[in-house]
Amino acid sequence: MKKWFGPLAAGCLLAAAAALPALHEAAAQDVVRPEASPQKRVPEARAAQREASGGSNDRVFGGFAAEQGAWPFQVALLTANMLDNRPESQVDAQFCGGSLIAPNWVLTAAHCLVYEGSQVPAEAIVVLSGATHLAEGTRIPAAEVFVHEGFDKSMASIDNDIGLIRLGGSATTPTIALPQEAAPEGGTATVTGWGKMEDGTFPSDLMQVDIEVTTNEACNAGIKEIYAKDLGKILRSWAPRMRLSDEAIDAATTSMASTMTDPLTANMLCAGIKEGGRDSCSGDSGGPLFVTDGSHVTQIGVVSWGEGPVDAAAPCGHANAYGVYTRLSNYTDWIKSKTGL
Repeated sequence: MKKWFGPLAAGCLLAAAAALPALHEAAAQDVVRPEASPQKRVPEARAAQREASGGSNDRVFGGFAAEQGAWPFQVALLTANMLDNRPESQVDAQFCGGSLIAPNWVLTAAHCLVYEGSQVPAEAIVVLSGATHLAEGTRIPAAEVFVHEGFDKSMASIDNDIGLIRLGGSATTPTIALPQEAAPEGGTATVTGWGKMEDGTFPSDLMQVDIEVTTNEACNAGIKEIYAKDLGKILRSWAPRMRLSDEAIDAATTSMASTMTDPLTANMLCAGIKEGGRDSCSGDSGGPLFVTDGSHVTQIGVVSWGEGPVDAAAPCGHANAYGVYTRLSNYTDWIKSKTGL
């Protein structure tokens, strides 16, 4: 049985690869991960969705609009060549988030600082601080950009997804504290950003959502479950042509799914809710995942990536598919080496 099944599984895998673009045209257009090159992708999506919808609402995958000035350490990364003298130009220029960890240092995701496999030059980025609505705040040009040396700019892997921006001036808003110990394996955390909402539009107001930190084991299991279901969908789309029976498809899917390695590394942590509906999404990348203790706020993660079914409109908010964040406690020494903080 095993000797016969090996070639079948391999053949089905080739069919799955061939069928993938037909199931998800957006994935075919991106070629690489949907998180890639946000500096171009997110502003284009913002403009297209706003034009199509005629506006936006106040929901962000189960979240709500933040109060004015509630999270002053949150910044927006703007594409410099999309800006003019009008504050309104800031709305469509936003492509990622970040957090102030010092008056002249912003923490963000490495993939926010990479465009088509190359590091983005500092002059291409403007940081917006002190904004709850994107048409307010203070623009500060980036002076220097740092992408973690272990980050794969081709995006084949999204490990070490952390970067820094040294500002050309000093922000006057409060900063957020870095972790002094390992991230918790549970409990409530908050994520903020201007990323895509439930209806597919992008907000102008900063959104926030409370989610639960979970273990990497639970996160790996949930994502691999989605991958396995995607394999079955792909194979079934080719079943008539290849004359595959349901039994053969189930057997091939089970065999291939059993060989999947864990999608997460020890440098990542997960947060969300098991039933889905609350999550970070496209445009939130680089922003902070943080915990509060009274008035003290500590960042524990950086919005990195997420998964959803291959035929879903967005890889956000799906049941059993938690958002993935850079585990910030693993990088405090790296941050200190670059900033001296």
